[in-house]
Amino acid sequence: MDLILASKKADKTMMEVEGVGGYYGWSNSQFPLLSQKKLAAGLLLLQPHGFSQPYYSVSSKIGYVCEGECIVGLIPPEDSKEEVIKLQKGDALPVTLKTVSWWYNDGNSEFKIIFLGEYDDEYTPGEYCGFYLAGFIGTLNGFSNEFIAKSFHMTKTESEKLIKDQSRTNLLIKINEGTKMPHPCNKVKHKLVFNLDSAKPCVEVKNGGVLSAVTCRNLPLLGDVGLSANHVVLESGALFGPIFTADLSVQLSFVTKGSGRVQIVGPLSKVVLDTKVEEGGLFFVPKFFPFVVEADEGGMEFFSVITSSKQVYGELSGGKNSIWEAISPSVLEASLNMTPDLTEYFKSKIAKGAVIAPPSTI
Repeated sequence: MDLILASKKADKTMMEVEGVGGYYGWSNSQFPLLSQKKLAAGLLLLQPHGFSQPYYSVSSKIGYVCEGECIVGLIPPEDSKEEVIKLQKGDALPVTLKTVSWWYNDGNSEFKIIFLGEYDDEYTPGEYCGFYLAGFIGTLNGFSNEFIAKSFHMTKTESEKLIKDQSRTNLLIKINEGTKMPHPCNKVKHKLVFNLDSAKPCVEVKNGGVLSAVTCRNLPLLGDVGLSANHVVLESGALFGPIFTADLSVQLSFVTKGSGRVQIVGPLSKVVLDTKVEEGGLFFVPKFFPFVVEADEGGMEFFSVITSSKQVYGELSGGKNSIWEAISPSVLEASLNMTPDLTEYFKSKIAKGAVIAPPSTI
């Protein structure tokens, strides 16, 4: 199986406005697997007072805030009621199919969010697809003045001015200071957002790191999206895995900080990936392929989206959930061709371990 399972930083500039921000992706030539597996990844950067125009999405994805804070407007397809929330570092926000969203950086530092998920569109393979409501390629610019005037009960002069104003407006713009933007409502945030950085970890290992996850169990909205996510923080030299997705799901990961090494094993114990990954890079884990991540000196953090709302893993590491732990000693002894004493020792090590292992002292 010749698959390119890892990629460096985003190499495709979708849009960029100096002093405002940019939106970046991974080209099909650099990471063809995205289009092959109907996955997509996008990175949005907004400088202070930067604003991304309202966008209608035909993809399901989860955004993870890597840096900064932002006000987001979301209009779901069910009731066309705008929900305005405030995002901060560590927030994971599912963006459902057919949702309109806009983004405004009201902070004093750069806002950075990575989107990982699926797409179901044949026009832009490997990229999120949809259309902008406003701006020079906004949907209004596609219609004639006559239809715009009739649709909005405007005069021809008024409709011409509306379209002309749109044609001179970027998709990313800077909002003037003093402009009153919608105020976020914290009452609905818990239904839409889950903060992976502040949540109680699923796994926490001293000198090793933490694993935090969001699924349909702690954010029911993900049941509609069909995705889940997790965030792994590894300290210097720590190891995550071996582990694999135990259902039909696959995993797409983005390195949010630091660097490390990823190793993936496929059928017949063939190593299909053994590479260094760095901040800003992507790596993909096929279904049922065990993988391991080891952090370099300085540690490593990565955010992952899994194409299942429940997130089912098979653990080949240590810990109470390890498959090795579940296998009876006699079967383990025969399968691994070990002596009874070595089998007992191996089982004791498994029982004391976890899916995250601190640096070895041996």
